[in-house]
Amino acid sequence: MKKVVSTVLVCVMLISCMLTLASCSKMLMGKYEIETIVGDTTYEFDPFGKVTRTYEPPIGDDVVDEGKYKINDAGDKITFTFGDDTEEHKFATVEKNGVKYIEIDGLLYEKVD
Repeated sequence: MKKVVSTVLVCVMLISCMLTLASCSKMLMGKYEIETIVGDTTYEFDPFGKVTRTYEPPIGDDVVDEGKYKINDAGDKITFTFGDDTEEHKFATVEKNGVKYIEIDGLLYEKVD
């Protein structure tokens, strides 16, 4: 019986720690895209800091980058890390007429799922 109680307590403590850490960091989830004359770009975020960026040029093959993202505490900058490359951009979340967007360096990416 003591083993069961101690196991349950350890599990509760681990879950509490995970929720505390998750609530401290800013997260995105879902797919956001923009269509432009120079090609379409899609960002797909998971809540654990992973991101996939897909660029579809008008001519040629798609370019897919997988990496990590982090939003600063103020929520106004996003940092992407793709391999050895790190990029920092202006960032905001926006909602217009019930449609959700993220804004990266002034470009609006619409949430598509």
